[in-house]
Amino acid sequence: IKGVYTNKPYTAAFRGFGSPQIIFAQESLMDEIAQICGISPIEIRKINGYKQGSITASGQVLDQHKVSLQQVMQKAAHKANFTPKYKQFQAKNKKTSRYKLGIGLACSFRGCSLGAEGTDASSAIVSVQADGSVILLSGVTENGQGLRTTLSQIAAEILGIDLNQITFLQPQTSTINDGGPTVASRGTIVGGNATIKAANEIKKRIFSVIKDELKVHKLEQTVWQNGNIFNKQDKKLSINFNQAAEKAYFAGINLSAYGWFKAPEVSWEEETGQGIAYFTYVYGCQIVEVKLDTFTGKISVEKITAAHDVGKVINRLGAEGQVYGGTTQGMGYGVMEDFDVQRGIVKSDNVDQYLIPTIKDIKEIQPVLVENPDKYGPFGAKSIGEPTLELTAAATNNAYCMASGQRSYRIPLTLEQVKLGKNLKKPVRQSEASHSGKKLHPRLSNIKTITPVNLAEALRLIHKQKFQPLAGGTDVIVQARKSNKTIKLMHISKIEELEKIEFSETGCKIGAAVTFSQILENKKLQKHFPLLIKACSLIGSTQIRNRATIGGNIVNAAPCADSVPPLIAYGAKLKLQSAQNTREMLLADFIKGSYNTQLLPDELLTHIIVPKLPHPGYFYSYFQLGRRQAVNITRMSVSVLVHLNESGIVDDCRVVDG
Repeated sequence: IKGVYTNKPYTAAFRGFGSPQIIFAQESLMDEIAQICGISPIEIRKINGYKQGSITASGQVLDQHKVSLQQVMQKAAHKANFTPKYKQFQAKNKKTSRYKLGIGLACSFRGCSLGAEGTDASSAIVSVQADGSVILLSGVTENGQGLRTTLSQIAAEILGIDLNQITFLQPQTSTINDGGPTVASRGTIVGGNATIKAANEIKKRIFSVIKDELKVHKLEQTVWQNGNIFNKQDKKLSINFNQAAEKAYFAGINLSAYGWFKAPEVSWEEETGQGIAYFTYVYGCQIVEVKLDTFTGKISVEKITAAHDVGKVINRLGAEGQVYGGTTQGMGYGVMEDFDVQRGIVKSDNVDQYLIPTIKDIKEIQPVLVENPDKYGPFGAKSIGEPTLELTAAATNNAYCMASGQRSYRIPLTLEQVKLGKNLKKPVRQSEASHSGKKLHPRLSNIKTITPVNLAEALRLIHKQKFQPLAGGTDVIVQARKSNKTIKLMHISKIEELEKIEFSETGCKIGAAVTFSQILENKKLQKHFPLLIKACSLIGSTQIRNRATIGGNIVNAAPCADSVPPLIAYGAKLKLQSAQNTREMLLADFIKGSYNTQLLPDELLTHIIVPKLPHPGYFYSYFQLGRRQAVNITRMSVSVLVHLNESGIVDDCRVVDG
C-alpha cells in the first residue's frame, strides 16, 4: 500500500468514518455481481451475507452477539415489498420512455463504539437531591443526537422515577472526567452503561436506609417503579422515592454516585490487519425507490425503507429521528451534495453551492427498528446514529442503475452527472460564473447608502451621482463583493410609487419594489395571473421571497430568473424612467442576454405592466428543473399558456423557456 500526498484539504468522518464510501463501492459491486449471475439483489446477499458464526475479513468469529444481517434484510424487503416491486418496475420500464422506476437495496454491518483503535470508556454522575430530584452528568456530550433524553430515561428506569425529575447537565471537565469524543455511535453504549452503574450505586445507598421499613434484606426484594419503592412480595409495604431520598439525605448518606464504564477488551494487529476489532456489531438494510426523468436526468427519491438492529429501543422517538435524519443526509450524499475541490481549494464552501436536501425533497421514510438485546449494551441497546447514513447513497445508486439500465460508479447523481456523465462545477452562483476572473471580497466595505423620499428624488440621484438602486438586495450584495471601490447604493424599496399593485380593466401594474411574497399574497393576481403565481412560489425560500423584488429579478436578468418567462408569456411591458424621459418596452425585448439588458445608466425600472389575457379559461403550466425541490437555483424552466376555442382547437399557445 502506498500513500500519495496531495494538495487537497484534510477531511474527517462523514457520519461514518469511511463507511459510506466503502459501502457505496461494496454494495454497488454486489448488485453488479447479481446481474452478471442472473440472480436477484436479495439472493446474492442471502448467499454471501454474514450469519451466526461467520468469520470476518479480520479473522473475528461473529458468535458473541446476534448476527442479524439476514433478519434485517428480510424485514426491510417485506416492509418495502421489494421483490414484487422489483418485477413491477421492470415491466413498467419496458412500456415507458421518459420516466423510469427503480428500487435498490444496500446492507451493512458496523462495529459499535471506538473498537480496538482507542481507549473506549466514559463516566457519569447521578446526584439525588433532598427533594427527590436528580441531577445527571455524563462524560459524553449531547450535540443534538438525543443523548440527554436517552441517558435520562436510563437513570429514570433504574430509579423508578418520572423523567421530569431528572435534570441533565452538559459535561464540564471541572465536574466530570472526559468521556471521549461524540463519535462512532458510542454515546448510548458507553454513556448509558456508566449511568446504570452510578444509578445502581444510588439505589444501594437509599436501600440501606429504607430496608427495615420495607421489611426486606436484599435490594433484589424490592421494586422501584412509578415513583415508589415496593416490597416485591407485599406491595402494601412501600415508600415514595422522594420520601426515601429525604430520609437518606438526613441520615447523612452520600447521594452522589460516580459511574465508570470501560468497553470490553478487544485486540488488533496493525501489521496483519487481524484481530477482534469490536466487541459487538449492528446490522442494517435500506431499500430506496426512485423515479428517473430520462429527459432531464432528474432523480426523485420516492421512498426509503430503513431496517436497523438497534439492540434495544430506549428512546423510540429519538431512534426514529436518527433514521429520518441519517437517511436524509445519505440521500443528499447520493444525489446532490457535490464536494467541489479545484486546485486544492474548496469551491463548494457554503450551502449556496454545497446543496443539501430541503423538507420538500423528503418524501416517505419508513423506519424499521429491529430488537436483539446485546449483553454489552445498556438494557441491550447498541448503535443507530451512523448506520442510518451509510447505506442510503449505495441503495439509491442501485435503484438508479435498475431504472436507467446502466451501472454508475460516481456520486452524487445530480442532473448533470446523470445526463452528461459529469458534475458541473460551481453550479449555483450563476451571477458569479458570468464574472469569472474577478476577485470576490468576503466582506463588504466602503458602502454609501441613501434613501430617497420619493421617485422623483430617486431619478435625480441616479442621473447626477450614479447611485445603484437597492431594493431587496439579494443580487446587488452579491455583485458588490466583486468591487473594492466605494459602492453607492440607493434604497428604493420604501418608495411609495414602487410598492403598489394596481388593477384596471386592461390588466395590472406592479411596482418594481413589490416583493415576491406580496405578489403571492395578492388575491387578484392569484385569480388573473396564476402562471406568474406558480413561478414566483418556487423562487428561493420564504426569507428570500420576503426580501427579493420582482424589479430586481428582471433587471438582474439572470438565466435562473423564475418570474421572467411567465411575464413574457403574458406579454408584459416595462416602464423605464429617468429624470428626463419615460419609455415602455416589451420585457421580451428588454433582456438582451444573460445579465444583459437595455436599461440605460440613468434609468430606473419603475413598473411592470401585465395585460389581461384576451379570453378567460387559459390553461397554464410552469416547469422548473433544479437539483432540489426548494431553495433552488433554476437550471431550466418552461412557461406555457394555452387557450382552446369553442371547438376545442388551440387558438393561442405561448411557450417561453428560461
